[in-house]
Amino acid sequence: MMRVTSVKLSPVKMENPMKKIIWAICIFAVFCASSTNAENYAGEFMALGGGARAMAMGGAFVSISDDATSTFWNPAGIPFYSDPERAGVSFMHSERFGDIINYNYLSAVMPLERGKSGWGVTLMHMGINDIRVIPMNQDMIINSDGDDRYEPWLEERLNFDYRDFPLQNVNDYALMLSYGQMMNFGAMGASVKIIRNDQVNGVSSLGIGIDLGLLKKDLWRDLMLGVKLQDATGTYISWSTGKDEFIYPALKVGLGYPFKIEAMKSVLLLAVDGDFRYANRKQVDQFWVGRASADIHLGAELMIRELVAVRGGLDMGRATIGAGFNLDNFLGNRVSIGLNYALLDHDELDTTHRVSMNLSY
Repeated sequence: MMRVTSVKLSPVKMENPMKKIIWAICIFAVFCASSTNAENYAGEFMALGGGARAMAMGGAFVSISDDATSTFWNPAGIPFYSDPERAGVSFMHSERFGDIINYNYLSAVMPLERGKSGWGVTLMHMGINDIRVIPMNQDMIINSDGDDRYEPWLEERLNFDYRDFPLQNVNDYALMLSYGQMMNFGAMGASVKIIRNDQVNGVSSLGIGIDLGLLKKDLWRDLMLGVKLQDATGTYISWSTGKDEFIYPALKVGLGYPFKIEAMKSVLLLAVDGDFRYANRKQVDQFWVGRASADIHLGAELMIRELVAVRGGLDMGRATIGAGFNLDNFLGNRVSIGLNYALLDHDELDTTHRVSMNLSY
């Protein structure tokens, strides 16, 4: 039986051989699954999020959700941001683990009624280019133990030239349409999302799902509470292979509190989020018991004179840092612009850089 394996063999800039080995193993594992059982990974790219500000804060943004990225983090934040004379746009580009994975995010929020309601749209794309697709069979490995695994430490050799096989690309897309409405007890919001995956060897998928959000800005004094039920009814992904995947709901709960520092004319914003699932993810998440699991996000932002921001956090235990600045009344008295940067370090793979721009008008 022929098995298809996908490996990216293009040159990649890395500092030592260990990084190359780990990178190769990761790409091999991901795309071997993509070609033979790709449905196990649909929708995961959306967990990368949007906006360098939120990512610099470790992804702890469900209770904040006060800019154009609220369409992703919590659609209930849309009415808090909406204004009949202003709209907002956010764009982010991210290069994960060096230049292996390219990720782009675009969202926009439009007002409907002052402080009451608004709507938004989100586009997300993740791509990996130049993947060498190699159909493996027993004749292509000169092995010493008779199995179909390539084990160079046993002096086994590959009996083919990888350059004879084509390069292919992998692309994942998501489109989200969101609406937020102010209520007596706070705000509520919803997003409908369409997911498209194009994998190697013509394998593709299509799915649709719903996210629901709740946001209360003054739960106690200035304490903010955010709740997002992601994939609220479960999300079905239909694959061209004939198989279907079901994405289980995830409950995201966050708290945030701003501390005013009058002497510095600054605000220190602290936030914590918890992601809770019952999908038997086990070691994939930080904490797990049986089928239940959880991830924790911690974030902090020091905004100085509403101009310069310094941020940091922990994204599932991994440190994040970042900075940004805002220019109000840029190009007249209607346009405001913000630039933000976030960095996520990794023990073995290269660091991930995120740069985003916010524009309101």
